[in-house]
Amino acid sequence: MAKLFSDAQFNVMFKLILPVLLFNSLSACNTPSIQNNPTGGTNSNTANMPEGKNKDYIILKRFRITDSQGFSQPVEASSFLLPANWQVNGSVQWNAYNKCIPEMVQASLQAKSPDGAYELLVFPVTQFDWSDDPIQLDAMKRGFYLHACNIAQPLDAQGYIKNVLTPYLKGSVKTARIITELQQQMDAGAMQMTNAARQAGNGAYNHRGSAAEGVLQFNDGRAGLAFCTVMQTIVTMPGTQGGMANNWQCYVSMRIVLKYKTGDEAMARKIMGTLFSSTRINPTWWNGLQGFFMAVTKNAQDENWKHIQEVHKVQEEMGNNIIRSWEAKNSTSTSGGSGAAPNSDAFGQYLRGVDNWTDADGNKVELTSGYTNAWSKGDGSYVLSNNPAFDPNVEFKDTQSWNRLKQ
Repeated sequence: MAKLFSDAQFNVMFKLILPVLLFNSLSACNTPSIQNNPTGGTNSNTANMPEGKNKDYIILKRFRITDSQGFSQPVEASSFLLPANWQVNGSVQWNAYNKCIPEMVQASLQAKSPDGAYELLVFPVTQFDWSDDPIQLDAMKRGFYLHACNIAQPLDAQGYIKNVLTPYLKGSVKTARIITELQQQMDAGAMQMTNAARQAGNGAYNHRGSAAEGVLQFNDGRAGLAFCTVMQTIVTMPGTQGGMANNWQCYVSMRIVLKYKTGDEAMARKIMGTLFSSTRINPTWWNGLQGFFMAVTKNAQDENWKHIQEVHKVQEEMGNNIIRSWEAKNSTSTSGGSGAAPNSDAFGQYLRGVDNWTDADGNKVELTSGYTNAWSKGDGSYVLSNNPAFDPNVEFKDTQSWNRLKQ
């Protein structure tokens, strides 16, 4: 039976930036399911997220996702900004024996505002497969394909939001559309993956990418924004009944939903813009993850865990200040430009929910738009305010000073 993925395709595929927080999971059925959903979370305030007794400022905190399983000790995988009073829960889970390779590393995130007005769900990446050859499809369903994933008919990102993500959340779709502003990135990623397969002598592979957003409505009166990216791999091969047959692998690299009070879409977009633009991936963790998948695709199951454990030595040699330097970088892409999925910077720019600020050291950061004053603290926290008389050093009396940012 033909190999569903080429080594060259895997080498490109797992250089994706997993847009925000690097998450994987699903189970099998006739439609792509959403198992292992994100773990517990918390809340935001009102529509303009006011805080404090004067309700004239907002504090943003850098939250961190830790991988406690893939290394000999916990290692930060990524970090991002959300309102400081939100409850945020997330984790990374490893299962090296998962039949579906993209789902071997599974992560999840849920975050809520204190009043429950906002709820963020970042679902794991996943993959679902299909064939238009009935015998090959039956073989997939029976488990005869070594690395076949969930079995479901092909969908692009818009179709996934409509037919899978929204029904799972028990909502309805008001609008869903392909994000044309990001389609060029998906097309570039598809072309790169196709060219990598061609160079490896696999002319049967073609790729098609899509990025979409949906505006949702839920029975509790809340609305929602959904974001999704899908990369389709189409493998054309001789069919079992004559002619040519097509096999599909649909890799869902992003599926994120933010629920909010109906009427608060503008602020919801600002929150998402801040989240996307502020997300940073630890390059040491990322290199270890990429090495793991490269080893898997080369059938080096006995060596991959050895590689992952050794990466910890690199982490130890990097001082904490050096590790933190990756958070100060404006670019969030660790993919080496693969383009297989739009990076989080691109989604932040698309949403236009952020303003640019610069600290005294020249580091740039994108924070929630609509504020005229901003301050930062060494722990990755930020304060935004429109009150010219407000001073966080006076208001909070922290042991560590707040430093004003320039716009």
